[in-house]
Amino acid sequence: MASSLKVRIVTPRKVAFEGVAVSVQAPGELGEFGVLPGHIALVSTLKAGNVVVSGQPARRFRVGPGFAEVGPDRVTLMVETCEELNDK
Repeated sequence: MASSLKVRIVTPRKVAFEGVAVSVQAPGELGEFGVLPGHIALVSTLKAGNVVVSGQPARRFRVGPGFAEVGPDRVTLMVETCEELNDK
């Protein structure tokens, strides 16, 4: 089983984020969901909200609506907009 996830957040204009994480939290249309390495394959609609990519360091993004494609070792979020949030 994989110990990390390859994460991509893609908008129509650019790849907003590409990196490695130990977990991802995303705002699914039916509720927030989390992904850990080894997750079952999943496709979900996303609503506008916050995405947390837990890694070194953790990163937070505000995304628009879109879709998530999840596999055992990867998470791809295809969203209308993406802005990284600063917690400072």
